[in-house]
Amino acid sequence: MPYTVSGTDIRGVNTARRRTPESALKKARELIARACYDVRITTPEGRTYHATEFGDLPRTPAARRPSHKHAPAG
Repeated sequence: MPYTVSGTDIRGVNTARRRTPESALKKARELIARACYDVRITTPEGRTYHATEFGDLPRTPAARRPSHKHAPAG
């Protein structure tokens, strides 16, 4: 189940879904940079984190994070 990121601007509520807490946090920061307010991240378990609580958002353990490195060609 995905993380839900939402924020409000003059046009209304913007909502996006992300697979990891790291990508949800990145999207939330993008919304803040676009002058959205009431930005929040909701976890798959239903816990909502407001912008002031983003530091408390549990991150994916390094061992479980998908690797973006490619195997060397050879």
